[in-house]
Amino acid sequence: MTNDPTSLPAPDDGLDLSPEISVRPAENDVANSAKKEKAEIPSRFDKPKTKSDQADAQLVNQTKNQIRALVQEISDLAKSDCSVEDFYEGFLTRTTSALASVGGAIWVRENAQQPLQLHYHVNLKQTRLAKDKKAQARHSQMLRKLAEQGEPALVGPDSGSADEDLAGNPTDSLLIVGPLKIDNTTIGLVEIFQRPGAGPTTQRGYLRFLMQMCEIASDFLRNQRIRSFAAQQTMWQQVEQFMRLIHQGLDTKQTVFTLANEGRRLIDCDRVSVAMGKGRNCRIKAVSGLDSIERRAEQVKKLGSLSAAVIKAGQPLWYTGENDDLPPQIEKKMHAYVDKSHTKMLAIIPLFESKNETSGGLEPGNSAQKKPKPLGALVVEQLKDSRITPALEKRTALVVEHGQTALTNANEHNSIFLMPLWKSLGKATSAFEAGNRFKTLCALGVLGAVGAFLCLFPYSFGLGAKGSLTPETQREVFAQAAGTMIQVNVSDAGDTMAKQNQTLAVLKNTDIELEISKIIGEIAQYSQEIDDNTRILSATGREKLSTVERLEIKSKNDEAIQAVNSLQNELKIRQEEQKLLEIRSPIDGRVVTWNIRSNLLNRPVELGQSLMTIVPPDTKWQIELEMPERRLMHLLKAQKESDEPLKVTFGLFSNPGTEYEGEILRIDRKLDVYSDEGNSALVRVVFPNESVDPELLRSETRVTAKVHCGTRSIGYVMFHELIETVQSSFMFWF
Repeated sequence: MTNDPTSLPAPDDGLDLSPEISVRPAENDVANSAKKEKAEIPSRFDKPKTKSDQADAQLVNQTKNQIRALVQEISDLAKSDCSVEDFYEGFLTRTTSALASVGGAIWVRENAQQPLQLHYHVNLKQTRLAKDKKAQARHSQMLRKLAEQGEPALVGPDSGSADEDLAGNPTDSLLIVGPLKIDNTTIGLVEIFQRPGAGPTTQRGYLRFLMQMCEIASDFLRNQRIRSFAAQQTMWQQVEQFMRLIHQGLDTKQTVFTLANEGRRLIDCDRVSVAMGKGRNCRIKAVSGLDSIERRAEQVKKLGSLSAAVIKAGQPLWYTGENDDLPPQIEKKMHAYVDKSHTKMLAIIPLFESKNETSGGLEPGNSAQKKPKPLGALVVEQLKDSRITPALEKRTALVVEHGQTALTNANEHNSIFLMPLWKSLGKATSAFEAGNRFKTLCALGVLGAVGAFLCLFPYSFGLGAKGSLTPETQREVFAQAAGTMIQVNVSDAGDTMAKQNQTLAVLKNTDIELEISKIIGEIAQYSQEIDDNTRILSATGREKLSTVERLEIKSKNDEAIQAVNSLQNELKIRQEEQKLLEIRSPIDGRVVTWNIRSNLLNRPVELGQSLMTIVPPDTKWQIELEMPERRLMHLLKAQKESDEPLKVTFGLFSNPGTEYEGEILRIDRKLDVYSDEGNSALVRVVFPNESVDPELLRSETRVTAKVHCGTRSIGYVMFHELIETVQSSFMFWF
């Protein structure tokens, strides 16, 4: 192969001349000179010079229509949003078909300084260029000169010198060459290999037709370049935004989240994750699109394990479904993760510290460098597409480069000893700089005055609690036997006045009734047996019995008497149980239970079930407050310091806006859970009952109260619970 970059290599140098497309041969010279709607073809159809050149008018029209269709297809292809490779294929295939040529080629270069490169060809293998290196050199020189001229040309077959240093057409075909231009700059050439022998007019028609096709191709390439520039502009805007955000701060957590989310936008993939650490300490710290990560999730664990293996290997991993070349320690973990995540394409690129310092003890000329410390890994995933495009690789490399730098800076910044303290001190010292000193002193003065006010001025200190009204004396009525409620002598209004031993309700127990009936029947049976034995053992019948018979009858009679006595005792017990089916009032008072008849009548009642509550009419009412455990210290301390009972101010939920006063009677010494306040102690409060409307004195009425515990500073009154929380939570840490 020659040094000229535009020359074609010989077949044994590996030149790929595919795809090969067969074009239809010209039916006659008429087909080669048909006019197009947008392309001008030589006019020998209108005025044939010889009788042999005449063609049937129908064949001419058919050929014209075919050429028009091909040109229209080229126009439509240029207006479409196809790739450059697809356009070259469609353009050259249709152009060679329209000209009925042997073949063709498209040569393109990026700029005027670069050589022409073959981008697409049709039947180039059938020419002499495929086998002759000297011919390739001459052909390359010819193309270079034509590109420099930037003008269309017709080059006859076997033109030029045989010397390989001189330009010329080494083929036996007529070369029709048209330039591809963008902004008056030739970026390529379209070369058509045409059969020789046509007249000059026909050849000029070929050239005009190719020029018009080249204009269409040039418009497509111009538009394609504009679209490419727009895409590049968009990409650089994304890169600029990514760089600005990734280097915006020095917080490691924020940097990791930015790397995952902004990196996904720049790479344009489905998901980006960031793993930090190495070995067993490697953890997934951020996943694009997620505010938080469930670290115990199986998929997250498997990805962390796979990332740790890749970081240990120190080489990027690109997986597209084939794992023939994967190390065994990575292949197993790869399968485990892919089976869980259904990822089509997975890339794991280790992240290293951006420093690359040379060891200080190395001699000059020694290129050994300190191995960079691993930071983690960047994980790029595609869930639907397994292809790895050059754009994807390029953008991923850009994200990795800036991600390494940002993470290195963030780690260095946060590794400084007591960094939060130094930041605070830096902000504090800046407050006393010129211009801020007066404002800072004023603010400190205000804070000092507020602090003095909170610490020095006293204020009433009270402890809040919730509770309920309870009568001093009340009796619960329980069911002393199981049964069905068949009678209730109490109204549903909860205002029935009952006397002591008054029947309030009646139960029915069929089991007890059956037992009583059974016992009475057995007593009657044994009584009849006793009467019969007594009559037999009387003086009249005794003479007829032998001694053994008398003794036997007497024994049976004694057994019957004993059975009767036992049954009578059992009958008394059952009758006592039957009396318990009558529910009687234990005291004089008001039955305060609501809807007794609706809740109990014709319903089964269990032994020990609470049926109703009776409150004496002259009972005293008290308050049971639930004082939380965390406030007992203040209550007990205030009670010890005061010679009198502590005062309590309370209000009823049933009468909001009205305050009542009372005093503490006693404090329960046992803690229990009564509500959502946790452990609490019951504090009993007495108050003058006449100060409250009698209609409001109802059992279980909710109460909010405040126990007065003397005076404390305003600051302590406002923040004592916060102070106690800090003391209870953090005091035992030191």
